[in-house]
Amino acid sequence: MSAVASVLIAIVVGLSPFWLGSNRPLAWSMNAVMAGGLLVLICMSLHLEARRHPALMISKLSVPVVMFGLGLLWAVVQILPLGSSIAGHPAWQVAGDVFGRDMASSISINPPETVWAILRYLTAAAVLLGAYVLARSVRNAQTILRVFVILAGLAALYGLTRLSLSLDKILWFDEPDSGYLTSGFINRNSAATYFGMACLASMGLVILHVRSALQSTVQDGGRDLVRKLSLAMSGMLGFDLVLFVLMLVSVLATGSRGGISFTVAAMFFMVVLYSVKTTTRSRSAGGGPAWMASILAITVLILGIIELSGARLMGRLLNQGIEADSRLETYARTWEAVRDYLYLGSGLGTFQDVFPAYRLELSAGRHVWDKAHNDYLELVLGLGLPAATLVLSGFAILFFKVTRGFFARHRDSHYAAIAAAACVLIGLHSLVDFSLQIQANALGFALLLGLGLAQSWSTRR
Repeated sequence: MSAVASVLIAIVVGLSPFWLGSNRPLAWSMNAVMAGGLLVLICMSLHLEARRHPALMISKLSVPVVMFGLGLLWAVVQILPLGSSIAGHPAWQVAGDVFGRDMASSISINPPETVWAILRYLTAAAVLLGAYVLARSVRNAQTILRVFVILAGLAALYGLTRLSLSLDKILWFDEPDSGYLTSGFINRNSAATYFGMACLASMGLVILHVRSALQSTVQDGGRDLVRKLSLAMSGMLGFDLVLFVLMLVSVLATGSRGGISFTVAAMFFMVVLYSVKTTTRSRSAGGGPAWMASILAITVLILGIIELSGARLMGRLLNQGIEADSRLETYARTWEAVRDYLYLGSGLGTFQDVFPAYRLELSAGRHVWDKAHNDYLELVLGLGLPAATLVLSGFAILFFKVTRGFFARHRDSHYAAIAAAACVLIGLHSLVDFSLQIQANALGFALLLGLGLAQSWSTRR
């Protein structure tokens, strides 16, 4: 049963980009139902396969789980009716004066939006927990990662088809052709984040196959090395290499300055992880000249694809830099709002309700500014500094755990490498965009992080 659950959780995440990036209330509701149902199925499978399933070792996640839980608990407190308490948002008093009656106030300026935000966080948490529990079995981890990468490849092909044919629809939804790849997403920056994570996942698989093919090649000659790689190319290495190129081309076709730059940074971070590990374990399998040759080949491949497909990106970077002046001004105005709601917050997910009081005309012709283009600032504004610090510190601990797990594991360490690199991509891109507020990205990140955590320590009983 766990094998079925592994396929299903990867399908739920893999199909999320096609729902306009799952950035609509109907998609949020459906994903929440499916994630919750999968947790029930996973619990049933654990009950049936308890003797065969590796130990869960949930205690290793206790600290970040508690920190994350306390942050969400505060979001729940924000929506509670507080009567005429001074902790309530002053807008409720104004509304009471307008309607001529007392209104129960809450810390959140818009409780329904906070409820939706809590639902989205819980859905991502359910995917992370489900992936972690299932992926404690290496076979399940292989299934989840493989299905995710294949579905991401289909989404990339769909995006390239839309781009090449200049289609003005996403499935049956009207969406003008922007000239950039968006696939099922509305925003090309969001698409760049998703395909960037998929690129890291396929790159991890390519490195795994290369290292496997080059086992014990220190004493082999160049001809033997080429022969082994040629044989591997006719198998899964060739398949995963095609997927890697497809993902990287898709990321470049988005034209997203931040998305492309940070994806490349995350890829080189993964290369550095493997290089450091190989240097410290020079006698381990796959080390020596063969591994350095594979690193060089992957680096040349990345640079070659960027050279062929990244001309538009380079032009945008040279002409505009990574961020426009309007975003920098948005950060400054958002920080003003943060200072006014520093401790209690305005309510998780309420940026669009608070920001109109602080903005001036930041962008000509733009009448709605519903994102700060900085997930960290929005989180602090919504939850307040104490609760936001708990949540962000919990994620930082998880990043540390997967990075340490990569160096600790001898086998199956590629899951931790993928998760650590995904943390770098999301962490950097969230500085200049709203990556995790698009649910398809949040679910993809949760899935990869759950896989990495599950394989960060031994699965032997």
